[in-house]
Parts: sequence; structure tokens; C-alpha cells
Amino acid sequence: MTWSRIKHVLLTVLIGLSLFLSFQLWTAGGELREPASGGSGFVPASLVDRTLTEVFAPNQIVWHRSINESKQKADAFHTRDWIEEYFNTMNFGEVNNPQRLSRQAYQDQLATGEWVEFVFDAPIPFGLFEEAFDDLPTDYENRIFNRLYLNRENIETIGFYDVNNEIDYTVSESNFTSEIINELLFAANNQFIEVETVALGDSFTYVSADEVEIEYHDYLVERLPNNLYINQFFADTSEVDARRTGQTTRYIDLTTEVRINDAVNTLTYLRQRTDMGQMTFSERLLGSFQELRQVENWTETIHYQQYTHGTSEVTFQRYIQGYPVFSTQQLESSVLITVVESGLSNLRVPLRVVQTPLTLGGESTKTLPSGVSVVEQLENTAPGLDPVQNVRKGLTWVQSEEDSRVVHFEPNWYVQSDNVWYELNRYIQLQEEMHNGL
Repeated sequence: MTWSRIKHVLLTVLIGLSLFLSFQLWTAGGELREPASGGSGFVPASLVDRTLTEVFAPNQIVWHRSINESKQKADAFHTRDWIEEYFNTMNFGEVNNPQRLSRQAYQDQLATGEWVEFVFDAPIPFGLFEEAFDDLPTDYENRIFNRLYLNRENIETIGFYDVNNEIDYTVSESNFTSEIINELLFAANNQFIEVETVALGDSFTYVSADEVEIEYHDYLVERLPNNLYINQFFADTSEVDARRTGQTTRYIDLTTEVRINDAVNTLTYLRQRTDMGQMTFSERLLGSFQELRQVENWTETIHYQQYTHGTSEVTFQRYIQGYPVFSTQQLESSVLITVVESGLSNLRVPLRVVQTPLTLGGESTKTLPSGVSVVEQLENTAPGLDPVQNVRKGLTWVQSEEDSRVVHFEPNWYVQSDNVWYELNRYIQLQEEMHNGL
């Protein structure tokens, strides 16, 4: 029997086993989720537990070293256990009066001595971790930061920086120690790469100074059944009117509409609720997190990615092995949630989730160009860096042509512009078309 034939047989067996186990899992769950006759209360549709620390964890950890004034970025995937343990128990003293600190002055400060910087993808309100601070003033609940930094040589020097508004907050003390930080920096499985600073818009980020080799990933995916969610969103399913048009099924009662689109494997939820704007930023994030825990069955990690002030919509991004997943219009790779005072208002969640990792033939890794060279490419486009909000490495969701139940995740560089993420080559192509009037 040839190796190709053996791989085909093994893949068939894995697919069959995955389908059998998934059927057993979801049908058993359906029995447990049957709504009570009185229609009292919702039952969670998610079987994956998540912690606040996982979802709102920093995306980058940068070690600013006095040796050669270099900056080393730790692999966030390999530091997740450290983050879960120590961020979950972090404790700080009182927050001192904030000071104005320009982005350049902040960077100059980190260029002197030994500093460890934790970088968050999106703004974090102090109120989200209110219990970690001593006597946090009420008016600080909505104040934000997106960097946490500390000095290795003077561990009591620790602060929070709001990059966009250029405001610096320091604290009187913390429970971080030199031993705890050294455990992070010198862990046996930790991996560092050298990075350089790039200014983008009203912020700055860190990009790799050298080429990076990233693994391809292949997974069996599972499409979750509709009734897993219908029982979640409707307390009394006897009152629900189901209508199907084309590849979209609508479930409607007097207050709520749920649409499931089989063409793009997404569920959208809409319920008109009064929003008086009385919720704090941290309350909205916490409410969105609680809703995420109810509906998201992605078996890998999920991270808070973005907050849209105009709509109060929170975006959560799916990850695999420490890298964000990107897909067409982000339909397969992100969860959008809007929460108001009276509850969930809007939701969009993908219905397909990764289940079983596969080992297929072909190249196992892909070498991506350095972040420095990517930025140079962008500088040479017609608009330059002006429209660019961020750049990062990610995994592209690629549907297998041979089997619809198999998805390939290919490493690529991504560019964010106008809050939309584009694969690097696609972004450059679009800029050239716009510049040439096409």
C-alpha cells in the first residue's frame, strides 16, 4: 500500500471518528438543554470554559534590554500559563495621579535600563480589573490603558500607559517580584525574537527584525447544530416561528430574531433593547465576556480584539497556537457582541469550530519576511503608512478543495486599515487599484 493510500485511509478514519464523537456530544448536549416547560431561563450553548485572564490577556510581551538597546518579544503562546497564573492574582496599590507622557518620551524611558512591557490589542479600562487595585476611584472605571510596564532593576517601578491619549498612570506597589518576572523571561520553553518599533497612526507596535518561520496547521472542523443555539436564545421554543429562505433560516418571536446562514456558517442575533448609555466601559466588556462564554465553542484560545465606541460592539478574535485566525470578512474567525443595560442586543458568531488537528503531507512551515521589510513595502505604496493602523502575523482560513471538513491555516502577514484586516498582498493590490483609479 502506498503512502498516499495510507494517508487517505487514516484521514477517512479520523473524519469518521470525529463525526461520531461530535454526534454523541451534541445530541447528548441537546437532551440536557431541552427548555423547561415553563420556559424559565437560558441554558448555555457553549461547552468550552474560558477565563477573564485568557480573553483579556496581553498579546505581546516585550523585553527592553539594556544590552545593545535591543528589544525581544516573547512568544505569547508559550507564556500563556504564566499569564494565567500571575495576571489572575495580580495586585496593585493605589493609582497615582496621571501624568501627560508623549509616546516618544514613553519609548525613551523604556530604552534606558531593563523593562518588561505587556501590550494589549485593545483598550483596557481599569474597572475591568477593579479588584486588583487598592481603593480604585470611581472615575477611574472608564479610564483606559493598553500597556503595562515594569522595571526589572527596580521592581516597584510599575505603571500603565494609554498610548492613544498619551497618559501615564503609576501605582504605589504590586505583588510582582523579581522571581516572578525571571520565571517569565527565563522559562525553558520560552521563545524570543528581536523586534523593532514602528509608529502607526496614533500608536506604535513592534515588528520582527528578521524572517520568521511559522507552522502550517490543518484541522477537521465541525459545524454546530442549530438547536444548540435556538434553545439558548429562546426561553420558550413553542413561541418561535421558523422560516427558511434560500440558505438562511430565521427564528422569530415577539422580541428576538436569530438568523442562521448556512452559506457562510454564521449565526446573527438581534433584539431591540433600550440603551440609556449608563453602563461603564468595564461593565460592557464584562457583559460581552459573559455572553461569549455562553455561545463560543472554539476549542483554542479567544482574545479581546477591538471595541467600537459608536456602537458599543466588542470584537473577540479566534486564535490557533498563539496566532490570530483571519478569514473572508472575518466571518469564520471573530465573534461580535453588543451588550446594553437590559442584556444582549446584537451577536454574530461563527458556527464552525476546529476539532481534530491533522498531519497532512506537504510543507510543514512557511517563512514570512521580517516585519521591517513588510513596513518598507507599505511605505512604498501610494498612500504609504498613513492608512495603516496595525500589522501582524496571522493564520489564513483556507477551505480544503478535497474535503469540506478539512481547513488549512496558512501563515501570512496582515494589515489593518479602517478597522478591517487584509492579507498583505491583497491590501497592496487594493491600494494600487485605488491609486490607478480602477
